[in-house]
Formats: sequence, C-alpha cells, structure tokens
Amino acid sequence: MAYPFPRFSSAPQTPQYLKATETPSSWQSRGLDKPRSNPTRWLVASIAAAALTLLLLLARSSVSHPRQRDRIPFLNADVDDFFNHFEGRQDCGIASTDIYIPPHASHATDKEKHSLYCPNRAKLLDAMSGGGRHGFDAPYSPLGCHFRWYSTPEICMILDRFDAVIFLGDDTLRHIYSAFNMLLRENIALGALRQWEMKESEMETCRCENQLTRPECLLHSVADSQSVSLNDAASGHSSPYYCHRTPHIFIPIDRSPAPENLHTSFSSILHREPDSYKPIAVIHSVSLATSLAWPTATSSMDEWVTLADISQKNVPFLWVGPNAAGHLKPPSQILSQGNNALWHYTIEMAKEAQARQLDALGMYNFTLQAGSWDGSFYGQRVVLVQAMMIINWLSRLEST
Repeated sequence: MAYPFPRFSSAPQTPQYLKATETPSSWQSRGLDKPRSNPTRWLVASIAAAALTLLLLLARSSVSHPRQRDRIPFLNADVDDFFNHFEGRQDCGIASTDIYIPPHASHATDKEKHSLYCPNRAKLLDAMSGGGRHGFDAPYSPLGCHFRWYSTPEICMILDRFDAVIFLGDDTLRHIYSAFNMLLRENIALGALRQWEMKESEMETCRCENQLTRPECLLHSVADSQSVSLNDAASGHSSPYYCHRTPHIFIPIDRSPAPENLHTSFSSILHREPDSYKPIAVIHSVSLATSLAWPTATSSMDEWVTLADISQKNVPFLWVGPNAAGHLKPPSQILSQGNNALWHYTIEMAKEAQARQLDALGMYNFTLQAGSWDGSFYGQRVVLVQAMMIINWLSRLEST
C-alpha cells in the first residue's frame, strides 16, 4: 500500500519573531537595526530541506514500486550442453539437453527472456512441484514459469552466499546429494563417489548409473565436502570440486528423534562461524525410510527446526516430498507405498511444512512419468534435475 506524503510549499515562510506587517520604517521607529541575513544558517537549512525531500522521494518510490528481492542470476550466453566438458559425458550418454529444455524465445530481448523464468521463490516452488512430462521420460515441464539450469561458475556464486548447506534425510535425498556432488565436481561418471578409496576394478564397475543403483557402489558415496577436499588431491583419479568455499554435508536420518550424535553434527555446523551473517540452508526429507508415517515426518520437522532455532542463526529449511512410485514397484509395497499413499503424503506434509513456515518442494509430479530402476529410486536423468531444482531454491534465498 502506498501512503500519501505531505506536499512541500515553495513559498517562503515568515519568521516567527517578525510580524507580517512590519516594514523597514517600523524597524527604525522602534530603534531596531534591519535584521541581517545569516548565509550559513540559510545554507544549512537549504541542504537539510533538499536531503529530506530526496529521502521522501526515495521512500515514495520504494513503496509505490516494490523491487524484486529474489536473487536471479541471468545467463546471457546460449549453451548447447552444460555437460560437454564433464567427465563421463560420453560414457554415461547424458546431455543436459536430454533432461532440461529452457523456455523457447529465439527472437526475444534479454528482458523478455528473463520474464519467462519464475519471478520469485513461491512461484518457483509451485512451478517445479506442479509441472509434468509430455511423454514417458520426456524432459520435465514446470507449471506456469521456468526454473534455470545454472552453469558451474553460477552454482559457485550461489553457494558463496551461504555458510553451509546441509542435506538431512533418507536414501531418496542421499541420491539427490550425490547428484549435487556430480555437478560441483563436473563429473557424472564418478562424481558421487570417494574414488580415492576404490580399486580400479571397483571404479570401472561403479561408473555412471551404477553410482546410484549398485549396493557395493553406494558404500563409497560422498557424505561431505570436507572429505573430498582433504583426500581427492592424493588420488590417482583426482576429481576436485570446481569450488569448495562453502561446506556441504549429508546427514542420514530414518527416524525421529534421531540419534544424539547426529544432533551434535548438525549443531556443530550451525556454530562453525558464530559471527557470520550468512545463512545455513537445510534441505530436509524423510519418506520411504519411515514407511510414509505422517507423525514421524512432523516430529522430524519439529526436531530439527528446534535445534536450528537454538542456534539463533538464519537457517532456512526446504522440505522435499517423496518421489512417485515407478512401474517396477513390488506388488507387496503398492498398498503402503503406492502412488495413492505417496500423493497424500506429499500434500499433507507440504501443508505441515508450510504451517511451520518452511518452504516445500514436491517431487511427485516430477517423477510420475520418469523411469525408475526399482520402483522407488531413480537414476541420473532424474536426480541431476532434482539437484538443480534445489540449487534454484538456494538462488532465491536472502543472503542475510
């Protein structure tokens, strides 16, 4: 709402110690000298009035035309495939154009192209949660407006605005964190793994999709950025982060309350930089590991939000809903973990998150027509996009 501002009169005001009818002759008749002007006083008064006018004009402008506060980096260069220079691009057979199609505006100006992307965080989350696919395993189309595919340098600029990023969840979120590491290490062949502790034969076995699908490969999944920064350089197959100024970690949880040692790990990250003004972002999700138990999910939300509040830090939360069930879901799980149960869990837990003033991102629509290797979990073509969705959310958070 714009509030009216008082108008300023341009007419000079009569000094209060002079009567309006006084003249020079009346001054002389009363034995008074003609009042002398004070240049310094008038100069100070003029500057003060000009400054006040400028402040009010700026205030009126900010009230009448609120500025967009979301951070929306704009990529001017057209990129055919963001994965062109990634390790494993040819072996894994994935191009970014296979999984992400930007909005088409070939003859539009930069301003018009910019308007095709979601204007704020709320619309971004709605768009990413509510879209669909035009055919099985086709690239996902968000609802109403588009999210971005950021280059690695842009991802680093986004992460620099945070003291840390914490992924807090079960195996569904672990796979997204694995893709997050693939993007930051620019390595879709082995970027999710601690390859410095693996044999040559294991690395050959665990390339590409097998990072996510084979149990023996999951044992080597990266769990935090510090381990990569400390050990990767000594590896015969070095795959460093493009940037590593902002630490990130995956904390595995499958119950509520979680074990005390996980609370300790979480709190230590929150207190790592006690004087910093930067936020610490938390991506939180539990679903299949708790058999879609609603009370466990809400208890988990309260548990971790309470710990964050104790720190008195700026800790924004994103609740991530479960994937849809794939067509290979075992018949014995259809009733308890089928799409009807998953859909209701998605809707109700998003409401619970929003009631606690947490952001919520649904993954049900995104995975509904995607190929799953076991009916519960998804491969690189899915998790890489999910990781980019989370990076989009990070890009829209306030940095203070």
